[in-house]
Formats: sequence, C-alpha cells, structure tokens
Amino acid sequence: MGSSFIEYMTASSPAAGFGTLAWIFFLLQLMGVGAGAYFVYAHTERNPARRTFMHQLGIALLVLGGVGLFAAVLRLVGVPLINQRLWLWILLLVDLATGGYTYYYMRSVLPELEKAQAGKRPSRPAQVRSVTTEAAPATPRPVATTGRREARRERKKKK
Repeated sequence: MGSSFIEYMTASSPAAGFGTLAWIFFLLQLMGVGAGAYFVYAHTERNPARRTFMHQLGIALLVLGGVGLFAAVLRLVGVPLINQRLWLWILLLVDLATGGYTYYYMRSVLPELEKAQAGKRPSRPAQVRSVTTEAAPATPRPVATTGRREARRERKKKK
C-alpha cells in the first residue's frame, strides 16, 4: 500500500490534464492573491495592532497564492516535475496550516494586542513650526458692530 501511494502521488500524467480539484485549487489561489493584494494595498484599520496583522496577512496571502498560482500554471502548461499530484497537495497542506495559525492568532493573540493598543493614544509626529522674526504680527480683526442675523437681512435686502 505504501509504494502504491507514493507512485500515485509522484505519477506524472499529462493525459489526465487539469481535473476538478486542480481547478478549485487554482481558483482558491487566485482568490488568495486578490485578498492579499486588498489587505496590503487597500485595507485600512484604526488599531495599529490589527493594521499590522492585516498587512502581514496580506503579504502571506500574496506569497502563498503566488506560489500556488505558479505551480498551477506550470501544471497547466504540462511541466512533468510539477505535474505530479504531490506538489499541489503539499501546497494545500501549507495553505491549511497557515489558515489554522491565522485562526489561532486572531482568536488568542490579536485581542490582547488590540486591548494593549486601545489604552494608548495614537502617536503623531511633532509638528515643527518655523518662526520668523521678520514677520509682523497679524492685525487683529475688527469687532463686529452688528450680529450675523442683521448682516444677512441687509444682504438679502440689497438683492
């Protein structure tokens, strides 16, 4: 049984082509690349811990999805070494392990980091103002002699 499993996993059969599972794998990898690109380039978060996590998750999705797409395209083209079932199953196991770790991180580690960041005030870089000694102080605004309502009524009467 052991040798038949290894033969099955390492058999290169270009006649079999791209089966249903391979197409599902290809589409999942394509969606992973799309989600990764969204998390890296378009997704915004207020909490710095969550923002960092989403950015790193996006990078991981881009890398894993890109490797999966590359392997799927090579298999679609018919490269004999990559056409073995073994590679797509290894990539699937790596994707599942990454998904499991992401779930663990989101459920146990990230909430603590978010709570720690919630108490802190977001740091803004200090603004440096240039003070010139040559500039004259601004002239004070004159005190209004009429109220806003009266000024609006006068302006409407003029029209």
